[in-house]
Amino acid sequence: MAIQRTLLERLRDPDPAGERQLHVSTSAIFESILTNLRNVLNTNQGNCLTDERYGLPHMTAVRNAMPHSVSSFVAAIQATIEEHEPRLSNVRVRHAPGTDRGMALRFEVSGLVQDDENRTSVRFETYADEEGQMRIK
Repeated sequence: MAIQRTLLERLRDPDPAGERQLHVSTSAIFESILTNLRNVLNTNQGNCLTDERYGLPHMTAVRNAMPHSVSSFVAAIQATIEEHEPRLSNVRVRHAPGTDRGMALRFEVSGLVQDDENRTSVRFETYADEEGQMRIK
């Protein structure tokens, strides 16, 4: 499967041929997308020197305004993924309340990965833990 590598992947492991695309396994692509989502969703907006929009609003603001802030946080997650993970299309984020009574916020993220030959749907389970870290699997 041919797919674009992220900028960080190209910096860490430059391709001697200078190509931006790799022919890799589907699982390697999903792992790359997962790593990128973990990076972008665990960055607070305003903390990236090159793009102030990179990342999510600070979790403290979201928790202080709950439950009214959940829908705006869902929209922020979706917009952030659409902007900063171009390998995913048709991104959908849904609040998925858990059965625990803790402060964890749970979400389902789904989308499509398109390459030259195939279109594959993916789904990630995501939650914001008590420390404000986004856990994605």
